[in-house]
Amino acid sequence: MIPLERERSLDEAERSLRGFLDAQGWRADLQRIGEPFAATICSLYDDADGRLLGNGFGKGEAAPSRVGALFEAVEHLFTGKAPAQAEPILRSGADCLADPRLAALPFRATFAAQPQRRLACRAYRSFVEGEPDIALPLFLSYPTYLDWRGPDDDFDYAAALRFGSNNGTAIGSSLAEAAVHAIGELVERDAWSLFLTAHYLGDPAAHGYRLEPDDLPAPLAQRLRAASAQLQREILLIDATSDLGVPCYIATATDLRDGELIHPCGYGASLYPEHAATRAITELVQSLELPRMQPRLAGYSQAVLDALSAYPKLRDCAVFAVDRARLRRGRWEHPAPPPLPPAALLERMIERLRARGIDLHYAINHDEPGRFCVVNVVSLPLERFFLVCSGIVMAPGQRGRDLLAGRLPVPGSAAARADEVAVA
Repeated sequence: MIPLERERSLDEAERSLRGFLDAQGWRADLQRIGEPFAATICSLYDDADGRLLGNGFGKGEAAPSRVGALFEAVEHLFTGKAPAQAEPILRSGADCLADPRLAALPFRATFAAQPQRRLACRAYRSFVEGEPDIALPLFLSYPTYLDWRGPDDDFDYAAALRFGSNNGTAIGSSLAEAAVHAIGELVERDAWSLFLTAHYLGDPAAHGYRLEPDDLPAPLAQRLRAASAQLQREILLIDATSDLGVPCYIATATDLRDGELIHPCGYGASLYPEHAATRAITELVQSLELPRMQPRLAGYSQAVLDALSAYPKLRDCAVFAVDRARLRRGRWEHPAPPPLPPAALLERMIERLRARGIDLHYAINHDEPGRFCVVNVVSLPLERFFLVCSGIVMAPGQRGRDLLAGRLPVPGSAAARADEVAVA
């Protein structure tokens, strides 16, 4: 059986990836915890010297969790070092400042402050044939960029580096499969950002619906109850689908337990709504099970809250205590497409986002034809305010500001109703 959004069965994908690991002389050590939904840690080692190369994490039932951890470990490996087949493009601060496509970046002031200094960029291709490439700073998608930057890059990243993120990076058996997951992550984090903006900086009822088990399809309701029983705590499922029309969900624990400072969450976005909600639920389980295997992860929450201590509203975003009473109750009404191969799904996702004025560009981090592809997809208009939950002091971008001003047509908003009238 081939899972949704995939080109191969789990067994085929795992055999192919393990063949690559064996050829490199790398060993994968796996640890798993949790039932029926598992959290798996994959640690990659170089057999030649025993060196740890990196980690990856998997979620879901046992087999998907194992294979997901293997793939993510390889993805992280090729997101932590320079792309081998991409020659850096040096752009001056003045050149970046003059580029209208970079106008929405939250660190644009650093370009103005360093007009003569040069920073390394790489070319991102459009998914639409004939549209121009865009050259974006490497650090934007490579948080470890300073570890391997070249001598010709003399830009001072002190004020900008905090905005770097691996957001939109994914691995798959092919470019199309990886791109589907990368775009899903971009949409998911945009919707998460919009929810944070509405709930903690504006009107909590302006974006997002709470879903009760009775509102859900029976198989999904059963998965929600199984996860709640496994964790022994109530789970709140939120429909955070935005104006982009790609189903997106947030699953969060409604209470804090001893030692917890931040409400654990999981997120999921997909053209398949039940799949998206399941991803959110199993990611929540993963977030609570992983610290049982790696206790050091529990210390991250305090560091985030310390970084935001002077900004109470931003701190509230990170804590993520949802005011359930101020969320509207929603209905399950997302139609699901028939099972489609990743190439067809990719085409649908691109069309849906372009209809809302959202462009997408991609660059390949690493490609092993016939085995896997690691790709980074970027969309500069999409929100990055979710970074506040990593302790980054920042304000919402243009989409967030439009939401606060009532100009973004998210489901249920006055702007959406006006948009529907205009289209009609």
